[in-house]
Amino acid sequence: MISLTKDADLTLEALEAVAFEGATLSLETELLEVVEAGHAAMLAALGTGARVYGVTTGMGYLAGTDLVPADMLTHQRNLLVGRAAGSPPWLERAEARAVLTARLANFLSGHAGVSPALCSYITERLNDDFVPAIPRRAAGSAGEVLPLAHAFQTFLGIGTVLGPDGAPEPAADALAKRGAEPYEPAAKEGVALLAGAPGALALAAARRREATTLADRLSRVWAYAIGALGAPLAPYDQATASLGNDPVLTSVIEDLGGYLAGAAPTGFALQAPVSFRVIPQVATHLRRALARLEDDIRLALGAVTDSPAFVGGRFIGNGAFHAIELAAGMDTLGAAVIRSGELAAQHIHRLLDHRFSGLPDQLTPHPGPRSGLIVVQKRAAGVLNELRRLASPASVGLTDTSLGQEDAMTFGFEAAEKLRRIEELVIEIAACELVTARQAWALRGLPAPPGLAAMAALVEAVVPPVNEDRPLGGDIEAAMRLLQGNEL
Repeated sequence: MISLTKDADLTLEALEAVAFEGATLSLETELLEVVEAGHAAMLAALGTGARVYGVTTGMGYLAGTDLVPADMLTHQRNLLVGRAAGSPPWLERAEARAVLTARLANFLSGHAGVSPALCSYITERLNDDFVPAIPRRAAGSAGEVLPLAHAFQTFLGIGTVLGPDGAPEPAADALAKRGAEPYEPAAKEGVALLAGAPGALALAAARRREATTLADRLSRVWAYAIGALGAPLAPYDQATASLGNDPVLTSVIEDLGGYLAGAAPTGFALQAPVSFRVIPQVATHLRRALARLEDDIRLALGAVTDSPAFVGGRFIGNGAFHAIELAAGMDTLGAAVIRSGELAAQHIHRLLDHRFSGLPDQLTPHPGPRSGLIVVQKRAAGVLNELRRLASPASVGLTDTSLGQEDAMTFGFEAAEKLRRIEELVIEIAACELVTARQAWALRGLPAPPGLAAMAALVEAVVPPVNEDRPLGGDIEAAMRLLQGNEL
């Protein structure tokens, strides 16, 4: 269990442990006292007759409509119900848990003005694995009100949750099974649950987590391909790293050098093709994109994205919900992942060509009567076509909603969904490269160097040599499973 005594305790590592590893949370008394102080001060300010967006007024275009006191509490409930216009596909269960955790993180400073009861209710639902069904896409509002309405209407016993196997279940039934009463939002709590950008934060964390693993897998696949080509090793030497004035490049070259230590270049070519020589630079670019997104996630976790926020006794309307740094950061990471996929596709074609490898064309022992692995390159070319169509940034393209009142949005959910697909496609291309490089190693008849020996054994166990033409779809699927698993 992760114990939180102050808002800063809910770090990125804690969020990942809760969302992706099933850790539980405990809100300690001193933290709840901070939340209560903010809540009490907020109620006192409301009691003075302050006019507050979304609390004493409507929202969006209807912000100019004042609510009568009898409507104010039902308004907070209605906010969660009337904006749930999404549909499947839903976020993965871990991603939805990340949304709840990110929402909680933004409440713990007290500046959202919510009650300790709401923070405790979110914590209890995380701890008893109550997972709302949240739409993955079509979130076109200035903030995230549509997906967040799906997330938090479930606290009222309305809408859908996802069971342990991902099957949909009525929220009311799920609450009853847990012995939990539906939550009744207090003053400002409906708008607080809908405001901000916990979805962009959660999804950026999820996509960064996947891309970090992908970056590691790509480095290993590329080292395996370098050895299979018999390429000169100078681009992966520490002497090359010393020229870069870049600690990230130095780290990348150290990793590649470790994998390739003891490899024997064939001497077939003075220089490998550029797509092989620039592997350190492309891997460095990918790592840096990951690091920048991680920095932005950590900043967002410590930020208050509620609008209006309650600061110094005042309600502050603001644009903190506009998480452009996270949406654009996912687009930037997506571009770096796409470049990595393009590089991998180039490697495949070079390995199939005797002019670069010194091996039989198309990596078949019998060129002409047998076609070898050329079809693997053609599959990668098809995947690459879809990949390149995803290069356009999702975070670009403002439009009008709420009759022009809400006229700037980040499309963070769309950026995350696009990056999800990019990651899937690059895994597929990397699997094609892995199968191709495995065949090159088989034809070369040499053992992999010590740094690649364990990986080579795993690949060889699931991808036999292609001595005669055969269907290769199963080989590629086996390589994809290997890249997506934990064995590497």
